[in-house]
Amino acid sequence: MLDNKTVVIEDQPSPDDSDAVPTDAPASDGKAIKLQISDLIDDVRTLAEAEIEYYRVKLSVNMAATKTVLLLFSVAIIVGITAAVALILGILLILSHYWGPVAATGLLTGSALLVTTVLLNMAIKRARKLPLDENDQ
Repeated sequence: MLDNKTVVIEDQPSPDDSDAVPTDAPASDGKAIKLQISDLIDDVRTLAEAEIEYYRVKLSVNMAATKTVLLLFSVAIIVGITAAVALILGILLILSHYWGPVAATGLLTGSALLVTTVLLNMAIKRARKLPLDENDQ
């Protein structure tokens, strides 16, 4: 029932070395190496110019936004200082009614100096804890 026939599979003949084309060889489009290198240099130059223009525009936009932020911050500081002066003068007027002008001025000046000293000490302590070098941790 089963025939003992042998099936032989033949391999395809391999191409001659002269006919073989390496798979990683670039496609030959007739350009010389020098021309390809000059095209590459031109592309790199164009890319560099585009990058420079991009960062120039980005910097100008950021500078405009930074100027606006600094202007708003400056106005806020001026208004805040004005409010603090108004508060101090109001407290001085109220206290001078009860304690007299000299005692009220001394009390407000002493209080302001005490708050300033406490805040400066806090700032100095935190400044000493800051890492000054990226490697120091």
